[in-house]
Amino acid sequence: MSLSKISTLVKEISVNIPEVATKQLKLRTCNGKRRVTLSSNWLVAFGFDGSKKVVETPLGEGKGISVRLAGKNDAKTKKVYSRTYKSRSANPLNPVAGRKERLIEISSQHHINFALGPECMFVHITFRQGEVLFQPIIKEQYELLQRVDSNTKINTLVAMTGGVDCHALESNNFSVDTVLSFRPQDKRDNSDYTEFDCMSVLVNSSPRVLVNEDIYQIIPETLAELIGDTPITVGHFSLTCEEFSNLKNNKSKMKALEELDSTVDMFIPMLNILKRIKFPVLVIENVEGFINSASNDILTLQLKRLGYKVSQGVFKANELGGNSLRKRMYLIASTLDAPIDLPMPEKIESANIWDNIILPHWDEIVEMDVTDTKVIKDALSTGRARIISESKGFSPTLARSQSQCPKDAVICERSGRYYRLPVSVQKAINNIPESFDLEWAPLDKASQIIGQSICYSMHDKIMKCVRKHILNAAASLNEGLRMRQLAMGF
Repeated sequence: MSLSKISTLVKEISVNIPEVATKQLKLRTCNGKRRVTLSSNWLVAFGFDGSKKVVETPLGEGKGISVRLAGKNDAKTKKVYSRTYKSRSANPLNPVAGRKERLIEISSQHHINFALGPECMFVHITFRQGEVLFQPIIKEQYELLQRVDSNTKINTLVAMTGGVDCHALESNNFSVDTVLSFRPQDKRDNSDYTEFDCMSVLVNSSPRVLVNEDIYQIIPETLAELIGDTPITVGHFSLTCEEFSNLKNNKSKMKALEELDSTVDMFIPMLNILKRIKFPVLVIENVEGFINSASNDILTLQLKRLGYKVSQGVFKANELGGNSLRKRMYLIASTLDAPIDLPMPEKIESANIWDNIILPHWDEIVEMDVTDTKVIKDALSTGRARIISESKGFSPTLARSQSQCPKDAVICERSGRYYRLPVSVQKAINNIPESFDLEWAPLDKASQIIGQSICYSMHDKIMKCVRKHILNAAASLNEGLRMRQLAMGF
C-alpha cells in the first residue's frame, strides 16, 4: 500500500511518510576498521525503533547490504540501538523530555569488504518501510513524460526547499512527487540540522520520494532510479541565493570561493539532473541579483542549447498580491509548444500592513521590545534598519537571518520604540497561510524557513501561469493527434 498520502502520527508531530527516502553517509573508521553508523530521524519514520530486531544481509559482491526488520523465524538478528539525551532539538520525531537517538551500525568487516567493496568510504542509503539499503549506485535512465488535462495534478520535482513552495504547489493542483532537500550546517549550529528542512516538507506536504542529500553529491542516475517510471513534468529549483544577494558583501563572497563554500555554481549539478531526468518544464527562483550574473548568462545559454525556450523576469510581491516589497527572479524554461505568459503587475489601490497584520498581532509584538539593544542602536545610526511603521503600506523583505537579529532585520516601530517580529507576523508578511505548520519547530529555525521562502501569493500566481502553459501545450498536442487520426480515417 502506498504511504505517500497517509498522514502518520510519529511521536509528537504529524508528518507525511514518503514511500522512499535517501541519504548519503560517510563510513567511519575505528582502530583501522570501517563501520557504517546510521543515526537518523528517518529510522523512526520507517519503522525502526529501539524495541525492534533487524537482520543484516549482504546482497552480493559489491551490491550493498540490506537491513530489514526481523521476522518470527529469523534466527541471527541484531538490535536497533537507542541512546537518550537530555536535549536533542534536532530530533523532533522523539519526545521532548529525554530525546532518543536511534542508530543502526554495520561493523562486520566481511560484510563491508564483500558487499560494499574494499575502497568504499561513502554509501547511498535508501529507506523504505521496514528496510534500509546501503548499496552502490545503479545507473539507469528513464524518459519521463506525463499526459495531462485540466484535472491532472502535475508531477513536480522540488529541490532546495523548506516546504513552503511544496505547500503552495500542492494547493495549486501540482503533485510534489519528489523532493531534494538538504540543510547545510550553519557554523552556529550545535546539533545536526541537515534533516530539518526535510522535516518541514513532510509536515506540510506529501512527497512520494524524499532525497535528503546535498545537490552537489547527488548522482543523477540514482535519482532517476528512485523516481522510476513516474513521469515528472516540472522541475522546481530554489537555487541558494546568498551569493547573488546584496546582504552578503564582496569580501565574504570571495572568501566563500576560496573556502569552497560558495554556491555560485549550484546551477551546474541542477543541469546534470535536468539532462538525466529531462523534465519538459523548469522553474527556477532566486534573488533579483541572479538575473544579471554570469551564472544566469551561462545557465540560460545551456538551457537554449538543450532546446528550451527561456522566459525570465524580476517580480515584486507587492504587485502580485503580497504584503512585502520582496523582489524575486523567476526563470521558466520549457520544451513545450505553447507560449509562456508570466503574470503582469497588478495595480494596488491601497495597502495597509499596519492595520492588516501588525495591530492584530500587537499583543505578541509588544513583548519583543529591542529598542535599547546595541544592535538596534547601531542599525538605526548606520541606516541599515528596515522598519515597518504606521505610514508604510508594505513590509521590507525578510531575510533568512531574521532570527539572528542582524542590523538588516525587519523590525516594527511605534511611538519611538522598536520591536522584533514574532513568527506569526513573519508568516503573514510572506502571505504564508495558517495551514503551513511551524508550531513544532524551534523559533529560530522556523524564522529561517520563512525568511528563505517564496512569497506565497506571488508564487501562486506564477505557478498558475506555468500550469496554464502546460495545459495549453497538452491541448495542442491532443488536437494535433485528433486531426491526424481523422486524416487517417480513424
